[in-house]
Amino acid sequence: MHVLSTQFDRATPFIPFFSVFYFIWYPFLLITLYLILQQKKSAYYQTLVAVCFGILVANFTFLIYPTFVPRPQLGPGWNFFVPITYRLDEPYNGFPSIHVLTCYLMLRGAGILPKWSRLAVAVMAWLIILSTLFIKQHVIADMAAGIALGEIVFQITGRLIKERQQPLSHESAVES
Repeated sequence: MHVLSTQFDRATPFIPFFSVFYFIWYPFLLITLYLILQQKKSAYYQTLVAVCFGILVANFTFLIYPTFVPRPQLGPGWNFFVPITYRLDEPYNGFPSIHVLTCYLMLRGAGILPKWSRLAVAVMAWLIILSTLFIKQHVIADMAAGIALGEIVFQITGRLIKERQQPLSHESAVES
């Protein structure tokens, strides 16, 4: 089991309030995907396929490179959501962070949205990404890997979507 925590991670403050943003992740994904779908179907498909592909790659990574994130001891009076988060989301296999991966993909997919929607998605995505660090659910390496993986799968799926949208030439249609 690998521990990727650095001095910077240990110096990052524990801010229980950010667990609220960590919990908003599920509705955030659904709402953002819906907004993207309403704006442009090809962007929706690219984003959705990137999410699925990214999660598959992340889960494969968990198998070959298991990690552990040290957590603070919780005392009485902590935010309501932190103990629930810790119970539901074990401190194992966080490299890359799926929360960060999917939030980054929502940011990329939201590029086609109107300015104010794009801004709302960006603010919420970054609050969720920061929440993974502030509630000590992930470390910087998990975040960086989630963003890097997100960019890679978004680029790959963009190429795949673009290739599928290319009209067939007469010759290639005859060959098929």
